[in-house]
Amino acid sequence: MRLYNGGLASILLMAGGLLSQSIQADVPSDYYKSLEGKSGDALFQALHDIAYSSTFHHISYGSDSWEVFATSDIRMIGGEKIWWDMYSNVIVPVASGHSGLNIEHCVANSWFGKKEGCPDAFADLFHLTPSNEAANNQKSDNPLGEVATVAWQNGLVKIGAPKKGEAGSATKVFEPADEYKGDFARAYFYIFTAYPKTAWKSDQAMYSVTDSTATLQPWAAEMLLRWAMQDPVDDKEIDRNNEIFKFQQNRNPFIDHPELAEYIWGEKKSVPFTVGEAAEAINRPADPVFTDMTLTGVNTYTGRWWESEFVEILHNEGNLWVSLNGGEYQQFGPGINIPSASSHGETLSIAAYTEMERDNHTLRSSIARLTLTGINPDNQDFTTALWKRTMTQEEFSDNVKGYFIIRSTSNHNIMSHEGGTSSSSFMADAGSVKERENGIVETIPANAAIIKFELKGEDKYLIEVYDALHNKSKGYWNVGGSGNKNTLKPSTGTAATVDITPEGEATITFEGGKVLQYNASQPRFTNYAGTQKNIYLSHNIEEDDLPSGIGEIEEENEGAVGIDGNNILLPAGWRLYGLNGREYSGYNLEGGIYIARSPKGKAVKILIGY
Repeated sequence: MRLYNGGLASILLMAGGLLSQSIQADVPSDYYKSLEGKSGDALFQALHDIAYSSTFHHISYGSDSWEVFATSDIRMIGGEKIWWDMYSNVIVPVASGHSGLNIEHCVANSWFGKKEGCPDAFADLFHLTPSNEAANNQKSDNPLGEVATVAWQNGLVKIGAPKKGEAGSATKVFEPADEYKGDFARAYFYIFTAYPKTAWKSDQAMYSVTDSTATLQPWAAEMLLRWAMQDPVDDKEIDRNNEIFKFQQNRNPFIDHPELAEYIWGEKKSVPFTVGEAAEAINRPADPVFTDMTLTGVNTYTGRWWESEFVEILHNEGNLWVSLNGGEYQQFGPGINIPSASSHGETLSIAAYTEMERDNHTLRSSIARLTLTGINPDNQDFTTALWKRTMTQEEFSDNVKGYFIIRSTSNHNIMSHEGGTSSSSFMADAGSVKERENGIVETIPANAAIIKFELKGEDKYLIEVYDALHNKSKGYWNVGGSGNKNTLKPSTGTAATVDITPEGEATITFEGGKVLQYNASQPRFTNYAGTQKNIYLSHNIEEDDLPSGIGEIEEENEGAVGIDGNNILLPAGWRLYGLNGREYSGYNLEGGIYIARSPKGKAVKILIGY
């Protein structure tokens, strides 16, 4: 089985459960003293006074929000900080900015009149998080709910018709992933406690307004209480609460004391509240990891296969449950046997999660998903060729074997060959690729498009789109008569000029002035009259064309890793990570799986205590 990846360093990710000891909220002494012995309306008022106190410090929505997110909403993947997005599995490195992300309100801001209705609620960090643009657009102002019929999903969240008896009058709801349902519930509890008398619109699916005071609808309160119980407070929420406290000078009481929700909306409404110790984190088990596969997003992987093979799935704790091609989940050991591929280009999907009992909760990890593509070794395809970013106008030529079109950011979204038809007048996003040294890319997604330029007249080109896996033409690019639509036709195409900037960005301008660009909020590629995201071209190269040093890395001896009991001894310059993405010194380690990473990307898996 030939596998294509960037080494085991690719699999380092922050999992739903952590190997480190659970943490406890850092609550100032007597912060919740005023709640002692209170119940009912008196308890709610005391909570309101704490949540929206005189010490509340307003943080401006926008760049100031991102400044806080840089400490409150980050996770580690491969030793790199990325934004913690509860709406998608897309990886966006903090170092690259936040292109493709929105500042999303968990509680829809349109319900309380946006910034004009209540500036403090609009900018309150306790219900603001980084969010993938496409997922945010789909969420819109739909209420939370449990989806019965899916209309849209991205592997993490779902949009669709609600389950019977839920969502009030709403016909469409937004359902977050199981591992974040408690986070959303406690954000809602906070907002409806801190701002009950703000400029709420009249009755909505999730709340009603009486005497200018908004209260959660009974069905919504019941669902949120259930979500909060099923997804208890974890390290992520406690860390976030502590970080936001540094900026806003207030805390979310339902994170420090999650039991409070039952005293306000549950069965303890008439019971006096006793202030105890702040909550300790109850973490989910670590997410499973598909070894020797290419990490394309948080918990999403791709790979190639042909012969029947055993796919190893690493998991530290709990029981492993695996689904093959959308079938029922079954309990497995360290992985799953898969049959041989029957045809070139067929796909096989595997989903996996771990589950365990912890602190009287049955907790699941996030779901990890792998898509395998059957690659017949007797077929020649472009997906396993070598590619290099086209950096100058001189490098551009219509004589090379082909190009792929990619978004010019660290996300590296690549254009698919799917689209340009009567039912889809845009070219789809095929996923992302990673660059090696000197702009070299090896292995592109199986559904990527290979572009060939056909010279027509002086500096005018027709663009032909190919299926990279089968090297078959899908047609020539034609600019639509209106809007941003494009179509692929077998024998006609719209002429375009190609200009490469000194920064290596490609400007492909069609007759009529439209430019081929990437729309991050959809996401998709097509011809736009306005400004979207820039692209660049990457061209096919031969082994002989490799820049000096490329191709020699794997053969270079970078030293060996030593194991001494519960200590891992690293060569100079190496770094050690757990599957949770945290870095370790290498001494006095707890039992588990660790990844040692060299300065040049080589990675070694080590098992301690097994």
